[in-house]
Amino acid sequence: MKKVLFFGLFLVAGLSQAQIAVTRHNNTPIANGQVLAFNTIDYPQAELDFYVKNLSSSPVNVRINCMTLTNSDGIGFELCFANECLSDVEEGNNYPVNLPYLTIPAGGQSGNDGHFLNTVAGVAPYPKDYAFRFFQAGNPTGNTVDVTYRYDPGLSTADIQQLQETGVLIKATTISNELTLDVLKASTLQVFDFNGKLIAQQNLPYGIQIVDTASWNAGVYILQFTDAYGNTSSKKVIKG
Repeated sequence: MKKVLFFGLFLVAGLSQAQIAVTRHNNTPIANGQVLAFNTIDYPQAELDFYVKNLSSSPVNVRINCMTLTNSDGIGFELCFANECLSDVEEGNNYPVNLPYLTIPAGGQSGNDGHFLNTVAGVAPYPKDYAFRFFQAGNPTGNTVDVTYRYDPGLSTADIQQLQETGVLIKATTISNELTLDVLKASTLQVFDFNGKLIAQQNLPYGIQIVDTASWNAGVYILQFTDAYGNTSSKKVIKG
């Protein structure tokens, strides 16, 4: 009985310590909660390739959940994973469909087929957001990695960079009485003046948010965003 109990405890401990990470095919890490934005449906520019990596000393069983679709029905959004390539995705579904999961050996990674790709421009409204979660099947205490693919043909290269860094798009960095933010990831906003004094703080839910800046003095301000995953980023704005 003691041997069985010990083995069970060892197995649970091994599962709880199992860790996965997600990277691009060039090994650039994809952070938990990261937004990756695209303004085209052309291949390969619109492809978000990925590896799922097993950082633990035991095999892990991985699936991908389509958490939410915003302004899209998922038709024409390609997901390839575990040697299964689908031309559409559906909110709430887990992938792969024809396998219970993909087993990744200790220290190993998923195959070269892994990618997301939006192939349909569709019609307004934009943006079109596809939120996915990489998770460990059968291990509720294992870590997860959330990734959002955004398609918006109106995004500039600078917009794409800003979204990837902060998950929030600042519509204009020179402001007067209000600051307009396009929030992709729910975040907390802290505003600091040029001397580092905190002058404002508020929660930012998903969507277009308007921050009243009428009471701010003219000058330079630092906006610090912190998302639900603990990722932080900063941007500068100027109040005229």
